[in-house]
Amino acid sequence: MKQYKMVKPSQTARLKTKLEELEKATDEMERSQKVVQTLANEADQYMTSLDFEEGYCKECFSQFTKKLKHICGRIDKTAERSDDLMDQADDLFLDMKEYISETEVGVPCQGGHAK
Repeated sequence: MKQYKMVKPSQTARLKTKLEELEKATDEMERSQKVVQTLANEADQYMTSLDFEEGYCKECFSQFTKKLKHICGRIDKTAERSDDLMDQADDLFLDMKEYISETEVGVPCQGGHAK
């Protein structure tokens, strides 16, 4: 019969805190992503509605081009980090599945929550 170590209440509390912090950060990330998508769509719609047939100021156009290039570069870098986050989320989920498969479920809880 396999011997199981008891998880200490402090370990359970720390994990719970970290998961709550991760959930809050994920909520903030989702809100930020929605704002970026909305603003990018609005900027795109506005740019495509501009009438350049009458000309444009070369200096303004240059500034807008530089700004847009900078923003798009940052969005690309964020997307790359999102791929890294997807990998990390997969690892986290797989680690939890592995932990659960090695853990006895149904032992009395030492975490102090109401039963």
